[in-house]
Amino acid sequence: MIKNLDIYYDKKADILEITIGEPSSCIFDEVEEGIFEAHDIETNGLKGYKIFDFLKRGGMKNIKIPLPANVSIN
Repeated sequence: MIKNLDIYYDKKADILEITIGEPSSCIFDEVEEGIFEAHDIETNGLKGYKIFDFLKRGGMKNIKIPLPANVSIN
């Protein structure tokens, strides 16, 4: 199954959101200060990330996100 990877940046709040697949009810775990990982409540599958103070952290040059092994990019 192909899942979309959606990226949204809120400039006013300096928050980067990355979502995987269709929206669902999620729980968020703080994996590092200001970085949260979202997991589907029912399946526990990875649904995305929320990164606070994104530009203060250096923007894209300092962000490394491990992707699930089953990701397909076309």
